[in-house]
Amino acid sequence: MSDKRTAIVEAALEVIGETGPAGFTQPRVAARAGLRQSHLTYYFPTRDDLLVAVAEEAVRRRVALLRDAQDGADGIDGQVRALARILTSPEQTRVLLALTQAADRNEAVREAFGGLAAGVGPIGSRMLADAGAPVDRAAVGLLQATATGIAVLALARGGDAPEAVVALAEHLIRTLLDGLARKDTS
Repeated sequence: MSDKRTAIVEAALEVIGETGPAGFTQPRVAARAGLRQSHLTYYFPTRDDLLVAVAEEAVRRRVALLRDAQDGADGIDGQVRALARILTSPEQTRVLLALTQAADRNEAVREAFGGLAAGVGPIGSRMLADAGAPVDRAAVGLLQATATGIAVLALARGGDAPEAVVALAEHLIRTLLDGLARKDTS
């Protein structure tokens, strides 16, 4: 990606992270990138073209962030803590929610967004295995769905103390993993 394209995508991620989908406009992104709108549309002729590039970058970053957090974590407790912190980041959640809305009506964004599940699958599988839980399609899907729900809940509880939201996220993740591990040993 060229430097200008990279700067535009970075600006778009910042705008979505701060304002959500309502504030994601080409004029706002162009201003954030320090460009005239005509320059932005040279690189991304339509809002949808920009959304696809943003989706691809957001997915790449999210998967890398989760992988790095897991690799740097000390055991399953460290993995749970790291995941809870990532899930409770409001900027990250705003970006992913905006992309979810865009994916509903844009096949190219949906395809880019689909890379998230593919990238997160191995990370979730490792976490499940480390927790002594079954590693199957249903368990990985349940972990992904729970993580998504936690992220949305954390965003909705934005007025709560950040550490309290992280603690709740840790508790919910741990409860799920413990429940799946018990079921596997029954």
